[in-house]
Amino acid sequence: MTTETDFPGLRTWHVLVIDDDEGRRAVALNAATYSIGRDPNNAIVIHSSAVSRQHALLLRLPQKGGQYTYRLLDGNIEGKRSTNGITVNGERCLSRDLKDGDQILLGEQVPIQYYIRQLSDEEFQQYLQSVSFRSVKAEVVDRRATTMQRFDPPSSQVILPKEEMIDNTKEAIPHALWLLIQTLWRRLGQSKGKR
Repeated sequence: MTTETDFPGLRTWHVLVIDDDEGRRAVALNAATYSIGRDPNNAIVIHSSAVSRQHALLLRLPQKGGQYTYRLLDGNIEGKRSTNGITVNGERCLSRDLKDGDQILLGEQVPIQYYIRQLSDEEFQQYLQSVSFRSVKAEVVDRRATTMQRFDPPSSQVILPKEEMIDNTKEAIPHALWLLIQTLWRRLGQSKGKR
């Protein structure tokens, strides 16, 4: 993979392009973990009855050279699998390290594409606008409330990840979440060894 130092002014961007019941949208990825599903408390909400409330997790994995990629896991943080599963590039799976251009299908009905792009900040803003970008950094929702407030930035405004959020991953993750990620990582390693 090309590093940012190979081409000054360019950065590596990870993007999901989601096509659900509410249309197409792009989500820029920069956090260490994302929950994906129908429940409005997920970091990435999917609007489809074919998707479980807590359908999947995305975990950021460090790579050589300071780069990273994402691993897609079927199910929720407690290990409960989704009802209708995950397919990546036509193959049903429980876990997959994503690569540029991967075609994901949630619940056999919601197509998602994963892209890694080397772009300047300006080019990235144009790219996101071309695929109807929506930020997942929405207003805080009161979990006890009966209605959810939506946050859709105006089409001319694109919210980019803050540099300091990318630089110091471990310190930015609450300790309990960091322990959970480490536990999931160990379990995945143990399950691979049993095959």
